[in-house]
Amino acid sequence: MASFLQNLRPLALARPSSGLLAQSRTAMRSITTKYTPNPKPVPLPEKLPQQYYSQLPLHVRPQPGERKALFDYRRSARSVKPGDIVRVTFKSGDPFSGVCLAIRLRGVDTSFLLRNQLTRVGVEMWIKAYSPNVEGVEIVQRTEKRKRRARLYYMRQPKHDMGSVENIVRNYLRQKSAMAGRK
Repeated sequence: MASFLQNLRPLALARPSSGLLAQSRTAMRSITTKYTPNPKPVPLPEKLPQQYYSQLPLHVRPQPGERKALFDYRRSARSVKPGDIVRVTFKSGDPFSGVCLAIRLRGVDTSFLLRNQLTRVGVEMWIKAYSPNVEGVEIVQRTEKRKRRARLYYMRQPKHDMGSVENIVRNYLRQKSAMAGRK
């Protein structure tokens, strides 16, 4: 008989604690969360006054069509193409000129790779086309023949390297200043 009571005793102890567990489950079920959807973003109006464009961040501003056409080599015939010699002027610092080896079309992040030789050392520079630091991009000389590749990384090899383009750029600037003086 003692063993029968010993077996019932653990069950009797468990029963009151199971009642607490059942109460806490119902208490947890009664808690509800209020669902609120995210507010929809307010679109910019179609026509903004001109004075507000300068206050908008660069990625929201409409991109200038001239620079867009300058790097959209798939659609525009007068755009920069791989193999062209390009001169880039910055708002601060010296201008950089070189052969365009590659163009990365990524919308606002569009960039192009220029290569030149400075003091007999090959220098390459990735330049963001829509960067606020870029003041102007000029095509100094077009490539004679259309290149069969979109990325001209083979021009890094000594066999294909154009070397310094300093003389070509100097002649271009001389002709440009002569034309401006004539007008």
